[in-house]
Amino acid sequence: MSSVKKNIVWSLSSNILPLLVGLILFPKIIAAYGLEQFGILTLVWALIGYFSLFDLGLSRALTQQVSNYIAKDKSNSDIAQLIRTGFISMWLLGIVGGLALWLCSPSIIHTFLKIPESLQDDSLQAFALLSLSIPLVVHTAALRAVLEALHLFKSASIIRTILGIGSFLAPYLAGLLSPTLTNAVISLIATRAFVWALHLYAVHHSKILSAKTSLFNLGQLKPMLHFGSWMTISNIISPLMVYMDRFVVAGLLGVAATSYYVAPYEVITKLLVIPAAFSGVLFPIFSKQWQKDPVHSAHLLKQGFSYTLLLLFPISVLAVFFSKEWLSIWLNPEFALQARLVVSWLTIGVLINSTAQIIFAKVQGAGRSDWTAKLHLAEVLPYLAFLYISLYFFGIAGAAFAWCLRVTIDLVGLLIFSKKINPASLRTLRPTLWTLMIAVCFLLPSIFDASLTIRIIEVILILLAYSWVLHRELRSSGLLDKIKHAMQSQIRKHT
Repeated sequence: MSSVKKNIVWSLSSNILPLLVGLILFPKIIAAYGLEQFGILTLVWALIGYFSLFDLGLSRALTQQVSNYIAKDKSNSDIAQLIRTGFISMWLLGIVGGLALWLCSPSIIHTFLKIPESLQDDSLQAFALLSLSIPLVVHTAALRAVLEALHLFKSASIIRTILGIGSFLAPYLAGLLSPTLTNAVISLIATRAFVWALHLYAVHHSKILSAKTSLFNLGQLKPMLHFGSWMTISNIISPLMVYMDRFVVAGLLGVAATSYYVAPYEVITKLLVIPAAFSGVLFPIFSKQWQKDPVHSAHLLKQGFSYTLLLLFPISVLAVFFSKEWLSIWLNPEFALQARLVVSWLTIGVLINSTAQIIFAKVQGAGRSDWTAKLHLAEVLPYLAFLYISLYFFGIAGAAFAWCLRVTIDLVGLLIFSKKINPASLRTLRPTLWTLMIAVCFLLPSIFDASLTIRIIEVILILLAYSWVLHRELRSSGLLDKIKHAMQSQIRKHT
């Protein structure tokens, strides 16, 4: 197996176990904390995710710059100096992010969110504690950026697995002792501190910082800021659009309604670990090869796009057509009734967004973070307005539809950018784009509340069509012949 495929497998596997743990523990966490406290806890998870990107885009810029330095055979001293400059800068940015969260917490809790008075004091204390962890969270992003630039995906994946499991396990264990928001946040902070220490050890063990240099070099910071300045806009606006829906739901409908939205959201959007595994590995490759070998770069883009779609589609079909059944078993029939349409629209959006993430890695790997930032700038106000209107008229299903529409616009914009970088990209992707459109059409009937028998028939027909497409793809890529050869070799060994 090639190193690229091994890295993708490691990156993908690091998200599978946390997903399974989350599926098991989500109902237990809801039962321990109650709907309202769980709704606030989901906002805590969102804030950790949002402020982890409070780095002016330097984590992504650090991966790109270190990859470029390695490709250009820069000295160990230059690489170590670059990394230390990034680390110092991100520590400072993390402190600013923590102060920002601490100052904004009273307004968020008392003004914006519909939090019951009985939970406001505990929520304020929890948010204040959370602000202390932001510098640690941001520096962890810098450490992870270095591991990815060095292609140490095995180490990064093992640590990500620990973080993913701990994000669910820690508040669950804290809830067994005393189910308060403060205890839940303390447990999450402890998890983050442990994960930071693991990242620090992995970077130290790589010996990349063995050369002694000064701690900061302004000349090396400028290229990172040039790349990261536009990344900053994306890092502020993109997570805002990702997480704002749950805050708007809480503001309009209350924190209990947030639970009905976020519980299926956390499950369905975890499917994005598949494109994340591909894009995380492909990004440093695109950074090195997009100019040197545009044809191979376009081929990698098409492969990442196709494999992501092929892996996600059958899971998406089962998730949307049997949403009532698995939601009832996982949580309860009331959740299933409230969240069925949320699952349908979110899953369609995830399928579209998963392919967009591969193209996003290509565009940013080519150094055009300004294009993606301008796209996000153009989207944010129309999206927030449409989100509010959709929520007001259609409830939490409207929020899911608004999210789905936004990621569709994202994909169209990224395709245009990709063509500008490398015209061969769009030509290579054209057949796969048609496949994506057909896949979305296959998922759309799930929005109708058909009987179980009808849905079973629909799923069988759709998966038969998928099997034909999968067989054709495997045969055209040569993977089918490799699989047959491997099976024949195993048979010969045992005969």
